[in-house]
Amino acid sequence: MGNRLDKVIPEDETLPTGCSYCSETVRVVSFNQVHSGDHICQGGNLFTKYLNRSQKHLYKHHAIVKNVICDDGTDQRAVITFIHYYSTPYDAELKIRETNETRDLRVDEIYIIRYRYPKFQSNQVLYRAQKCLEKDPDYFLPVLNCEHFCTWCITGEELSCQVEKVKEILKNIIDSLLGPGSKAAKLIIQFTCNTADDIATMMNTIIRKVHLSLGATALSGVAIITYFIRSIVINVLLNKKFKKGQICKNCYTFKVRSIWICFTAFSIPTIASIIIGLILTGGGSLATILVPLTIILLAIVWGGTKAYKAFRSPFIGDKTRVNIGRDLQMGDVIQYRYWKLLHEAVVLSVDIPDDGKEGNIYVLHYGLHSLTSNREIMKEKLIIDLNKMEIFKLDYSRYTVYPSEEVVRRAMQRLGEKKFGVMTNRSCHFCHWAKVNESSDIDLPFDHGNPSFDFADLPSHISADQSVNRPSSTQLIKQTWIKTKSEIQGGDPIQFRYHRHWHNGVCTKVITTGTERELTINVVHYSYQGSFEIPEVKEEIFSFDLSVDNVYIYHYHPAHKYSRKEIIDRAKMKIGEKKYSMLYRNSRHLVEEITLKAKEQVINSPYELEQGDIVSFSYWGIRHRAILVSIVKIPSDTKCCINVIHYAARSLFAKRTVVEESISIDLAGNNLRKVSFQEYLTYPGNIVVERARKRLGEEKFNASSNNSSQLVHWAKVNTQSKDIFYILRGTELSFLLDTADENQNQASIQQAAQILPVNYSSVKKKGQMYMEPIRSWEEFIPGHIVEFKYYCIWHQGILTEVDSRNEKIKIIHYGAKHLFAKRTILEDETKVNLKKESFYIYHPDAKYAYTPDEVIKIAKSRVGEQNWKSGNRSYDFCRACVLRERKESEN
Repeated sequence: MGNRLDKVIPEDETLPTGCSYCSETVRVVSFNQVHSGDHICQGGNLFTKYLNRSQKHLYKHHAIVKNVICDDGTDQRAVITFIHYYSTPYDAELKIRETNETRDLRVDEIYIIRYRYPKFQSNQVLYRAQKCLEKDPDYFLPVLNCEHFCTWCITGEELSCQVEKVKEILKNIIDSLLGPGSKAAKLIIQFTCNTADDIATMMNTIIRKVHLSLGATALSGVAIITYFIRSIVINVLLNKKFKKGQICKNCYTFKVRSIWICFTAFSIPTIASIIIGLILTGGGSLATILVPLTIILLAIVWGGTKAYKAFRSPFIGDKTRVNIGRDLQMGDVIQYRYWKLLHEAVVLSVDIPDDGKEGNIYVLHYGLHSLTSNREIMKEKLIIDLNKMEIFKLDYSRYTVYPSEEVVRRAMQRLGEKKFGVMTNRSCHFCHWAKVNESSDIDLPFDHGNPSFDFADLPSHISADQSVNRPSSTQLIKQTWIKTKSEIQGGDPIQFRYHRHWHNGVCTKVITTGTERELTINVVHYSYQGSFEIPEVKEEIFSFDLSVDNVYIYHYHPAHKYSRKEIIDRAKMKIGEKKYSMLYRNSRHLVEEITLKAKEQVINSPYELEQGDIVSFSYWGIRHRAILVSIVKIPSDTKCCINVIHYAARSLFAKRTVVEESISIDLAGNNLRKVSFQEYLTYPGNIVVERARKRLGEEKFNASSNNSSQLVHWAKVNTQSKDIFYILRGTELSFLLDTADENQNQASIQQAAQILPVNYSSVKKKGQMYMEPIRSWEEFIPGHIVEFKYYCIWHQGILTEVDSRNEKIKIIHYGAKHLFAKRTILEDETKVNLKKESFYIYHPDAKYAYTPDEVIKIAKSRVGEQNWKSGNRSYDFCRACVLRERKESEN
């Protein structure tokens, strides 16, 4: 099938080669890494959870980046303009849209897809993406989803790795289902034979077995032929892609080779088993052999394919044969036959005339003194004759590489290393490490971004995920083992062998003595000398020989860890502690406590708190959250009395009510904690307390949807788009109150960013509207649809007036004087008790809605109407008043 998106922009045959397979997924640790035209992905909104200290997601969402504006002062939060398949809070239909969204790396686990062979440059990628905005191709998950769209923008080919993985899983499921079927057939045959009463029955059984054997033979033959045809079809399609420049030569060769290796591995043993089975059994029990054997062979083939990919060299690219001496230079990586196997090495020096073919080269590689000796990184002299010996030079033009002198210096640092690993540390891995600059972006300094930032640059609409208890992003990025001592610094969490067991600690200082292979460091860790000694946190000196010893570094995401200086200071503060527990507080827990920022920070002094903070403490033996109003008194350094607003109860099973009360806290028991809300757009402390007081006396507690956590989240987190004046410069929030200052810059007010909630836990999409619960009187908006209980049934109406002083509202709806009266559109005045009753409000998409005044006018013009029927009930009446037809709104 041809690309569905090619009709948007027809392909030009003169374009360079692109390859969707030559890509790597890189975790974003700073928004300095993200640029216009990048292909990014992150966990989808649905089914994303935080389990076992990492973010788990069922699928990933992909997008093309158009623009990035970082918060001034941090590279961990930004407003990003995306082009992607997306559904808005108003419209559940998936379309290619341009959206502006806040992203915070504390909760948003974002990856960049970096292509080795992109066909298009950044400006071309954006052009292609924006053209799709105009054409609006239909979304279809198997063949045109968000990932297909992004890969097409960059490489010209629609490819979704997620869809390919699902196809592979389905193959495995189908294959596994055949196994029980073959076992059931075997049991039936045995049962038939054992219960035969006479010769006729036995002969009938034998005939059936022969027929079944012939059927099994035919089935295996059909399977081989089908597999062969499939391999040819895939080969032809790959060849077509290669000619069109949609796959690089290296990936094309690798995939074609994999196809025919798999076919050979499947077909030859299957044919051999048929022949052997016919000879040994005469066809009598061939069916019981072939079906399970076929399944086993398929499993071996698929498993072997995975092993083949894992065994593949880290280098992905082309190689050219070396013909004369000038083709080789110091720092090159070459490939040649070593002990009859393909092997890589770093060239240290070349002693061959420029136009000559014979001479010597000196290389560094993982070599062998003899076939039975241990491998080690050694310097070796090769006597070569290019007329007889094949030597290939690896093309690293698609990589960021070190200068030649630096390649040789890095390689020489590992001379004598004896940590050879077949899958992870062969000579090809060593050469790739010496050649390629894969320096981490974790410790890059923050680039303050746009120095000429102007308020006009701020997007007019920003979507922000303000969900309750958003899943945190994964804390650990990767674990690497130290090759040279220059790779470790003070403040690094490490893992090493201690008393022959893996052990964790924090490096506080690197002692610069000895050679590059000799590592001496100060480590803070749980120290113990004997089996019965209580472990104690100490700072001790450790020495390692990196030629043989493995020392690992844990790279945590900058959004979750303290700075290096803070880590060292926190580690030294732990010295002398004796709280060791094998299960709950071992060396790993100690390192994580020192290194990582906790969601809830333990409060050691009441002076660490401010008005409007969200605090957590034990309440009726359960961890509980509340809004801090003030600190009443401080009897001592370890005790204090605070005023809080929360859902309280006189007893564990009593009715819960929102109250403001004083709570006595013992700080010595670590009972008081401050909850971090840095990843949210929040109100100032005084506004938080003011909002919380509006709900005093509320009795609508619900353990799942309206508990203390939801209360504090509502008070602290800003989800009301009409109130937000979001300024990126200075990372401050200003709020447009009804009584705005006369000196307020009206031009700036008009440029205020409107924050649209995305994936907010209480939001429900309703066509071109979304619905939220009403918690305070300010959330009643005339001209909007409200939902309420009417004769014990949820009912909708148009809100026309709000009287908060007398706690009354006026609603136009399809009502009735009594339960059996005829339904009529009328305007009712309703008494509202927000402390006990639930109301919901519908927010319409302004693009497809009338203004609030127009809505009220339309609703009042229909008062007295008595045409209540299917398709024209209260909700239908409300939609007709609020929403315009699409054609009308688009003209």
